[in-house]
Amino acid sequence: MSIDSTPALAKLRWRCRRGTKELDVLTTRYLESFYPDASKVEQQAFEHMLTLQDPILYDILTVYTEFDDPVIEAIVLKLKP
Repeated sequence: MSIDSTPALAKLRWRCRRGTKELDVLTTRYLESFYPDASKVEQQAFEHMLTLQDPILYDILTVYTEFDDPVIEAIVLKLKP
């Protein structure tokens, strides 16, 4: 099944388009590589992350600022190099 095969996933792909290339790459990487097999809780946490402002999301994903949510921390750890 393609990641864009449902309207909901296509909408998430659109929401992964951010203000910087780095965020685009990281959020799209998670969507394609981990989101389809993630638990509902983790999927909801990712969707919540996409509602954050770009500077906050950038800090969480690139500077690895601690976030007070263990599920979001798990997502960030998956994206660490």
